[in-house]
Amino acid sequence: MLLSHEVAPSVISPPPQRLPSAPITLVTQCSLDRLDRLAALLSSWAGPASVALYIDAEAGSDDAHAALARMAEELRQLPSHAARDLTLSLMHQADEQGEAAAEAQSGVQAEAEAVARGLYPINALRNLALSQARTELVFLLDVDFVPSAGLLRDLTRQPALLSHLAANKAALVVPAFEVSPRHRLPAQQAALAALAASSPPQASGFHTGHFPVGHAPTDFARWFTSARPYEVAYEESYEPYVVASKRWLPAYDERFRGYGLNKVSHLYAVAAQGARFLVMPSHFVAAHEHSKSSSWQAIYGQHAEVMQRMRLAALWRRFKAELPPLPAPPASAKASTHGAASSQSTASSRMRSATKRPLPSTDEAGDASAGTAIEPSDRAKAARLTPLPPLPRRTGHLGQHQASRRVLCQA
Repeated sequence: MLLSHEVAPSVISPPPQRLPSAPITLVTQCSLDRLDRLAALLSSWAGPASVALYIDAEAGSDDAHAALARMAEELRQLPSHAARDLTLSLMHQADEQGEAAAEAQSGVQAEAEAVARGLYPINALRNLALSQARTELVFLLDVDFVPSAGLLRDLTRQPALLSHLAANKAALVVPAFEVSPRHRLPAQQAALAALAASSPPQASGFHTGHFPVGHAPTDFARWFTSARPYEVAYEESYEPYVVASKRWLPAYDERFRGYGLNKVSHLYAVAAQGARFLVMPSHFVAAHEHSKSSSWQAIYGQHAEVMQRMRLAALWRRFKAELPPLPAPPASAKASTHGAASSQSTASSRMRSATKRPLPSTDEAGDASAGTAIEPSDRAKAARLTPLPPLPRRTGHLGQHQASRRVLCQA
């Protein structure tokens, strides 16, 4: 099924003659109710960012104009260092006329179409933000997270590592943690380690409690004591936040809407490209623990919509069948993956002991990673997916819609 959305790329963007302030663009998306978290993320990142914002109203409607006014007010509060390199793109709610035309072409059952229409177009938004990134290297992150202090600065100081990411199918994993809302998000690894080592733990690897496979291959316990980047093997459902080159990154599959497998599917496609996963030491991203969203409840809650769950399961099977087989994991990463799986039961104790050891400094991590060089395997070179096509760049001001165009988003 296809849904027709009005899209305005680069509603806000830096002047074309202004070069990005750093070689990595943060890529994220959100809806209006996440603008406060977007502000926190951009303020902490303080570098190039490409954001796709969803307006839950038809383009040109009174509700859409009210949403734009609210967005403008929120963005005026951004500090100058966060707004200087911001590219903002808009996606509006699919209009009824466009939906009717798309449905007439698709022939998909009406009930499935009705379910899909009500779901947040998360991967279409991610593609929009990714297409507008002004640098080759991109950091793919969700809006709820805040990076550790100096992440972009320290990445910029490692030209050998950045050159490796630009020249190879390699994804740099930035470990993700969740923190109790009783505590402020830590900015340094030492503060994070102290929270993780407390009893009961006040910080842990992201979603390790109810979806451990999503981030277990990162091997959090190893990360706390590592001074060098280390390679890990991809496992199905692994969904880390990564820095990689958009030159080879596949597009997000826009058939995944709402909650469930939207990011898992993208990392699966990344792995199918033959990408190798390196974990960055010292730095991380963190988010506060929060209750399950309505989108989660719609798929996995007590009153979940059976039709959507069946649709998601069928889509996942079809998605994997459309891709080439996953390459065999590199020999250097097999031990890491085994360690990650076996360490889950002892991770907390290892984190507690990690706080008693001196943590590696940023300089040590940078020196160690400067010599990193991993060549893609022959099998990796054979696995090809269609790279994301660029959208035409436009500049404009808030509220200007003459640059808008219509896109058909797969549902």
